[in-house]
Amino acid sequence: MTLALCFSCGATKFGALCPCSSCEAASTGNVGLDIAFSDHRLAPATLKEFGAVVRAIAAVCDDDGLRLRSFLYLVSTRYPEILRIELSADKAARCAAVLEEAAPPAVTLRPGRG
Repeated sequence: MTLALCFSCGATKFGALCPCSSCEAASTGNVGLDIAFSDHRLAPATLKEFGAVVRAIAAVCDDDGLRLRSFLYLVSTRYPEILRIELSADKAARCAAVLEEAAPPAVTLRPGRG
């Protein structure tokens, strides 16, 4: 079974496309994104570290869309080998402000099984 990151609560869940058993959040609907944060691409330890990032962002941001966008912005700027996104200057500034307040921990990238 595939381990994957829940972008809503930061838990490690079973199945990239399945709802989270911790918070019941559905997958993003973007299969590529969901698989990118699964053990097909990243080691379970790395997924757990990204979970801590999600939790840090969630602690300061209650807007679901901004929370996910801020997470993706962080990944795009710190770990562009995983993914890259382009945001308008206004959206990037909002994400940067969330990340500054959240002070998310660093993540060590480790390859997954795929």
